[in-house]
Amino acid sequence: MDFAVGLARCPGTCGEWVQGARKGVPFLVDCPIDRFSEARVALNVHTPGWDLPLRKTKALQVLELLKEDLDLPRLGGKVEFLQQLPEGKGMASSTADITAVAAATLTALGEDPAPERLAQLALQIEPSDSVMFPGITEIEHVQRHNHFVLGPSLPALFLALDWGGTIDTRVFNARPGLAEHYRHFEIEIERAYCLAREGIEQIDLEKLATAGTISARCNLEINPKSSFELFLAWVRQNGGLGVITAHSGTLLAGVFPQEGFLSRDSQLHLRLEAEQRFSPTFLDLFNSHGGGVVAIKSNFTENAG
Repeated sequence: MDFAVGLARCPGTCGEWVQGARKGVPFLVDCPIDRFSEARVALNVHTPGWDLPLRKTKALQVLELLKEDLDLPRLGGKVEFLQQLPEGKGMASSTADITAVAAATLTALGEDPAPERLAQLALQIEPSDSVMFPGITEIEHVQRHNHFVLGPSLPALFLALDWGGTIDTRVFNARPGLAEHYRHFEIEIERAYCLAREGIEQIDLEKLATAGTISARCNLEINPKSSFELFLAWVRQNGGLGVITAHSGTLLAGVFPQEGFLSRDSQLHLRLEAEQRFSPTFLDLFNSHGGGVVAIKSNFTENAG
């Protein structure tokens, strides 16, 4: 094989159902959604350089890690992003980019892009989300890197708002006072985690949304969102079950049962009223997603020698 193409898609998140620490060890429980990072990687074993967008530095890092791990020092090629996620909002854009590029590269090489392998690569670069695993997954995203799949995603609709700004994941996880913040809320986060487990096991979105609301409220101490209480009250008045937030990002979202908001008119009403009441700089509607990576190898090959 002198030349091969891999294509992979990884979902982003609408923040985290729960994020905090257990006995001092940080962990999170992601909320995968139907928005994606999708990468096409065309490999060439005779061209050691990489052609990819300049700002995608973390994608470049995982490519270099793969070259080293696979002992392919002359591996190179071109990376194109066919779909991208908003950056710095807490939607797992970096993890999804890293994962999609790694999965596309491994697939092009005939290697297995197993979720555990993808997580190990991502965690070498930065504290990472668990979107490479199917379902809703708990991951120790900073220290031990253990993970546990809690169960399949529950059908849900998310009305997500953002009022501007960005937060860098690495900077957030290195900030002074984060460990003390986690210690202060450890009991509340454990309560949220237990509710989340029950919600997933019992297919009870209300319990899962309650867990998200508890964790989101704890997060306000270190990542304030000034419209939190007003938005939460409005969500509940409009048939929502609670909120979920990007704990190391700027996103805040209402959690709604899908079956109550299937029509285009009902979704449009939510959007318009939220825009008028809260004046966000970003607003979108997401659906929950089953999580995990989809990767294929292109049938197109050629000798580049």
